[in-house]
Amino acid sequence: MTRKRIEALAGGVLAGALLGLSAPWRPLPALVFAFPAILLQASARSSLRRAFVVGWAAGTTTNAVALSWVEGLLEVFGGFPWIAAVPVAALLFLAQGLVLGLATLLAEGGARCGAPRWLTLPAAVTVCFSLAPSLFPWRPCAATLGWLEWAQLAELGGPPLLDALAVLVGAGLWEAATTGRRLPAVVAVAALLLPAAYGAVRIPQVDAERAHSPRVRVGVVQPSIGIHDKHDPRLFDAQLATLQDMTRTLEELGADIVVWPESAYPFPFPRGLARDLNGRHAIRQRGVRGPLIVGAVTRASRCDRWNSALALDREGFVRGVSDKVELLAFGETVPLWDWLPPLQAMFPCPGLRAASRPRVLVLDSVRYGVLNCYEDVLPAHARTLALQDPELLINITNDAWFGDSREPYLHELVARMRAIETRRDLVRAVNTGVSAHVDATGRAVHETSTWTPELFVAVARRLHGRTLWVRLGDATTPVAYAFLLVCLVAAARRRELSASPSSSR
Repeated sequence: MTRKRIEALAGGVLAGALLGLSAPWRPLPALVFAFPAILLQASARSSLRRAFVVGWAAGTTTNAVALSWVEGLLEVFGGFPWIAAVPVAALLFLAQGLVLGLATLLAEGGARCGAPRWLTLPAAVTVCFSLAPSLFPWRPCAATLGWLEWAQLAELGGPPLLDALAVLVGAGLWEAATTGRRLPAVVAVAALLLPAAYGAVRIPQVDAERAHSPRVRVGVVQPSIGIHDKHDPRLFDAQLATLQDMTRTLEELGADIVVWPESAYPFPFPRGLARDLNGRHAIRQRGVRGPLIVGAVTRASRCDRWNSALALDREGFVRGVSDKVELLAFGETVPLWDWLPPLQAMFPCPGLRAASRPRVLVLDSVRYGVLNCYEDVLPAHARTLALQDPELLINITNDAWFGDSREPYLHELVARMRAIETRRDLVRAVNTGVSAHVDATGRAVHETSTWTPELFVAVARRLHGRTLWVRLGDATTPVAYAFLLVCLVAAARRRELSASPSSSR
């Protein structure tokens, strides 16, 4: 390998490390703005193959840094021994690294038709991150929440718009530094400062709207039950008692409603039951009054089960059930189970059933939009829920699978963007943390620690209206896709003209 190739590969690794380090510990927006410049320096004016390899190295490094907890997840969640978990995690990092590899390839390919690289890279990154599947779908713009004013533009175009502008900042400054051209520098500075100016205006406006909106005091239960204890039937009665004691305390503190985390209720709850159970399995006992939103597995038969949120009123009636829509492959459902008999032999049931759409729960005339587990990191899913006009968002999650890692912090960081996109307060009840109250500006009003039992009352606001993002959805990705397509078609047309007999005369 030549020195030039080694330097290019090292540049890709450095760019990926900057992006990976931008979010897992604490949000560092400067690294998001810087990584495109390093990536362009390493990949520009090289062959398409080398551009792809450099981008792939960057993407693999990004995933290895940001998702370093995957190896532990495979051991705990998948039962892999350490010697197998490490290479499987590496394969996952390589697979998800293809997103940046393809983006860099498209950026360089677009540049071959004469389009500026500092414009093709933002478009390519936006398209690839929007369309590519991912185990944990976080995006480069997550770390921009460290500059809260800048992130407010998410209400207009969601994460795709923020991704495009963040990459445009670094790419434009790189172009200006390497060519001396003024236009890229002006565009880059505008992409850096105009969103911040917009946010500086919008945050006080949203704060004022919240101040004049009705309050609802949401009690959050974080029982901090380890994943092995959570599935031990011998501990179910004690776990239920803990949840009830914490709930009673929150009600004494003035909570209007109390939220239990995902699948916190330790016993299966009969599907279609009109009211709370009786006896020792009752949710409302030990002084618990309600109303409640309870994470539970509802069951109609052995293989008909749903990951649900139950809405119980003060009389114990079930006023609504919101079932999880986006199920985790293999963790909650077995892909292709209906078509592959070997899978049916290995797994007696296909897993949990998925709902067709999210549902708003109504208790005491308040409309609660429930995001179950990692549904709060899916912008399109949250937008679908927001179209039903909830007054605030509730997330119930169990992150105990990830152990004492950085995943809960990254999860909470990504989820905060949903509050800005929808302009709703978001209250998260997470089994082992991070539980939180995020206001409609994306500001973390309250955050808990991880792996400690905690409870708190979030004074949330009941908000209304639809943002441009909720109304229109993702308009940035189609525009970026069309731009790249025009570039590639122009390049193909140019090659045809150069290869035609008339052009050689």
